[in-house]
Amino acid sequence: MTLMQPFSPAQIDHVLLGSLTPQIEGIAASSGLSQLFAHDPDGLNKAVIARHLAEHVFRIRMFRPLDAKATKWLEKHVPGAVEDWASYARSEAVHDRYFLRDLMSIGISREEVDALQPLNATTALGAFVSGAMDKHGALPVVLYSFWTEQNSDVGTAKIIAQTERMFGQAAVRGAAAHRALDEREDHADAVSGILAQLIADEAKLSTAAGLLQGISYWVGQYFRELEEWCSSNTLPRETATAVPAQ
Repeated sequence: MTLMQPFSPAQIDHVLLGSLTPQIEGIAASSGLSQLFAHDPDGLNKAVIARHLAEHVFRIRMFRPLDAKATKWLEKHVPGAVEDWASYARSEAVHDRYFLRDLMSIGISREEVDALQPLNATTALGAFVSGAMDKHGALPVVLYSFWTEQNSDVGTAKIIAQTERMFGQAAVRGAAAHRALDEREDHADAVSGILAQLIADEAKLSTAAGLLQGISYWVGQYFRELEEWCSSNTLPRETATAVPAQ
């Protein structure tokens, strides 16, 4: 596709989603667990859901300083995008509270979550984005947000439904509130609008597609590692469901 400058958010979405879709499909086929997340969430068990919720907490915490670093970079280099990005980042920065609340409702305390270490793939994802920011400024962290918002639009509702079936309604109040906020504030479109201010030419668009590929690689590694971890571990008190599953 030949694009005319400047690129609109719709053009950015078209090209980047064209690149991202096969990557997501590849992740979905890469392990038994990732296939369940993508196609059959009813097959996910309690240990997987609980550890996955904990990793949400770790990723949000890990990206807070990266989001702040992106804000400072934008202030210097693309001031027109600062207000939109800062508003988005502030909203996302506190969402770990939502998932901690859900974990508490299934019998897993904040202290028990804090006693865990993030999976290696989660840490490596943050390191990849941080390192890429040294060369590409705010673009890598905004692309990570693009990745997560697109994934939320596609698959989150089914995961929330399965979590509610297993643990009860109290266990999804945080995740449901997070998704509702994303939809109400149209976070996916907001991120696309910021990307349109960062991607000015074909070369930068190609760079963005490559960075998405790197992000996708570590997400794929995450699902493989999550499957391995859950085959021999459970979260503390994972079976202590505070709200009986319906």
